[in-house]
Amino acid sequence: MNRGVRHARGRRGVQGRVTLSRALSKYGVCSRSEGRRLILAGEVSVNGARVLTPDKWVDPDSDAIACGGKPLGRSRRIYIALHKPAGFVTTRSDEKGRSTVYDLLPPGLPWIFPVGRLDRDSTGLLLLTNDTAFGERVTGPSGKVPKTYRVLLKNPLDDAGAAAIRAGVQIGDEIRCRPGRVTIEEDSARRCLIEITEGKNRQVRRMFEALGNRVLSLHRLAIGPVEIGTLKEGQTRELTRNEIALLSGEKRGDGHA
Repeated sequence: MNRGVRHARGRRGVQGRVTLSRALSKYGVCSRSEGRRLILAGEVSVNGARVLTPDKWVDPDSDAIACGGKPLGRSRRIYIALHKPAGFVTTRSDEKGRSTVYDLLPPGLPWIFPVGRLDRDSTGLLLLTNDTAFGERVTGPSGKVPKTYRVLLKNPLDDAGAAAIRAGVQIGDEIRCRPGRVTIEEDSARRCLIEITEGKNRQVRRMFEALGNRVLSLHRLAIGPVEIGTLKEGQTRELTRNEIALLSGEKRGDGHA
């Protein structure tokens, strides 16, 4: 973990009052839970005084925050695309001892977190970053970032099922999904492409279950402008500046890396 990061304030810093544990997370130093542990261990100070309360409100623009004796500031932002294979869970550690996506990452990276999840049996594109605002935009409902999947179903998808997806599938008694896009592939009605702009837990699988079908395999092809392309299973790459800008809501399209 990189606790000694360059001090940074002002426009590119964390804006407004936040809890101390969230400030550590916002600056990409560690997760919020790890931040709480560091604070309770006496590793964090505010304006020169040690603070043992993770929920203390601070203003990073005016308060001097230090972790491990070194000033807190914005570390280098990292944006990683990973081709997740089947059999890996999207957590840092697993109580059952299963392999996690962190086992696939290059060594020496600072703390990063998954932007959304793929369940253990699902494959394809997974983004990881230490930029919490970026992660919230990509996964939050207001961002409406499309996620595209290739799905293999147990039974053929008929016109009624496709129409239900385009209208918005009801999951259970209270959850109604936003309308999605679906295209049945020409070689088999059991294969389709589906695009959604939400990220509810196991949403695609639950949508088809609600239609009386079952997903046999699920592969994420793209998140917004980021495509898995030729990235092989288990491999990673950094996002281009253009991809980051587009996912962040900035208008770019020059294709520059």
